[in-house]
Amino acid sequence: MPNMCSTAENPPSPLPFQPNCLSIDLEVGLRSGRIQQLAAVRGDTGETVRFDRGDLAAALGHLDALADGCRFLIGHNFIHFDRPHLAAADPRLRLLALPVIDTLWLNPLAFPRHPYHHLVKHYQDGGLKRGQLNDPLLDAQLTLELFHDQYQALQQCQCATPELMLAWHWLTTFDQRLSGIHSFFTTLRRQLRPSDDEAQQAIARFLDGKGCRTQALQVTDDAAESHWSLAYALAWLSVAGGNSVLPPWVRHQFPGAGALIRRLRDLGCGQADCPWCSKHHDADKELQRWFGFAGFRPEPTGTDGRPLQQSIVEAALSGEHLLAILPTGTGKSLCYQIPALSRFEKTGALTVVISPLVALMADQVAGLRARGIDSCVAINGLLSTGSLHLRRAAGDRGDQRFRHGNRQTRCSPGDPRRHSRLTRKLSAGSRPRRP
Repeated sequence: MPNMCSTAENPPSPLPFQPNCLSIDLEVGLRSGRIQQLAAVRGDTGETVRFDRGDLAAALGHLDALADGCRFLIGHNFIHFDRPHLAAADPRLRLLALPVIDTLWLNPLAFPRHPYHHLVKHYQDGGLKRGQLNDPLLDAQLTLELFHDQYQALQQCQCATPELMLAWHWLTTFDQRLSGIHSFFTTLRRQLRPSDDEAQQAIARFLDGKGCRTQALQVTDDAAESHWSLAYALAWLSVAGGNSVLPPWVRHQFPGAGALIRRLRDLGCGQADCPWCSKHHDADKELQRWFGFAGFRPEPTGTDGRPLQQSIVEAALSGEHLLAILPTGTGKSLCYQIPALSRFEKTGALTVVISPLVALMADQVAGLRARGIDSCVAINGLLSTGSLHLRRAAGDRGDQRFRHGNRQTRCSPGDPRRHSRLTRKLSAGSRPRRP
């Protein structure tokens, strides 16, 4: 596979992408757990094998023969889905000893920025977008296409941010089942796996200015325990502040990724000399930045004599649970809007505001959009089924039309009851083929 950095003055000559690998895809019965269909295609020769019905043992033999001479296997969710089913069907398969590259695991590194990759369903289980169902040969070919795009994207990343690629090489190659990833990064970087010291220094340099300085030092010291979780956290940090969110399957399989992001950016250290915390955990500065006000309303005040608005925002920014009661017209909206805006920028978190007043929801969404914050969306009982579905789906995938500086969703109290059956209906039949 080629490895070069392209420039406008010296573009690389196009070379065919023909990896010496076998792309495999399975269809497995939901109830039986048995392989019902399988297909594979070689990346170097284009040879294929396909099984739809009949003698599974014979089909597995053909699959094993097609894998002879391959350097590695690829698949989408291959590690947690295809490989275990192949091992269960025939543990003697020679191909089980080959290194593996899972394009599902690789995709958040190659495409962390919205709209991500057009072949991957970011907002569900990370599965492939298909033109038709139950076609494993098409899926195997799509996986090769995706792998090609991932290689090109990471090749550009190596040119732009080699320290990030160095960190990923180290973080993603602790697990020997993924030894194909080591060869992949070695080819891209033209260097062997970095040492612990090299990797930790690269991680520290990358984190500088992207979060709390105190937390960054601790995360760097503990990096050897974080592996893929930190790799995904670094990928998200590389595009933080826009409308990109961690894929749901990453949050589910690697909960440490989200925890690391919150630790780095949403947990203030309280030290005045920390550049990140002194800026992003200061209620006055956040008020000025988002709404342009020099200070909070002086009235009403709390028992300590400080403005209640400020005390509420500070408590919310620090993650405290609180109940705040303010008179009408004293600026309650800012008390949840500032923390919502701040938290999305810091961690990509969604804020849900529940209100009984439909007109007030519409006014507040309009007011935020007038300030250039066009990512708010109101959900209420007057919406049609189609509008509700579109708004929910857009919020799930972080669509920029609904999120620019924050992810605020507004709904009225009656909505959960009204739409509970609708939600089940919209979800019916959408059970992912792969966990």
